[in-house]
Amino acid sequence: MLQAGLQVETLHRLGRHRLVRFLPSFAPHRDNHVGEAIEDEHGRVAYLQTFRLSAAQARRGRLLSTLVSVDWDLDECARVLGATRPELLAQLRNRGLGHLLRE
Repeated sequence: MLQAGLQVETLHRLGRHRLVRFLPSFAPHRDNHVGEAIEDEHGRVAYLQTFRLSAAQARRGRLLSTLVSVDWDLDECARVLGATRPELLAQLRNRGLGHLLRE
């Protein structure tokens, strides 16, 4: 779980504690975990929950995180993933994300 590229986002603060969410780098052929933690002001963990993603979930996460990182530019996303635009569209549809596309 302590892999390089882990994204951590603070969702909420209450007193000296904060609720954080973390996302993996969605690297293929690695365990990928998502989760949340409650930390105090020193970064000590008071609560931690993680979920291991299946390979299919990690592939969907990689597609979505790449799309977000390029502001949903399909051509740029395809380039970053080393695919053509038609291949990217096929991947999105095959992974159950076709409903996110506008015809």
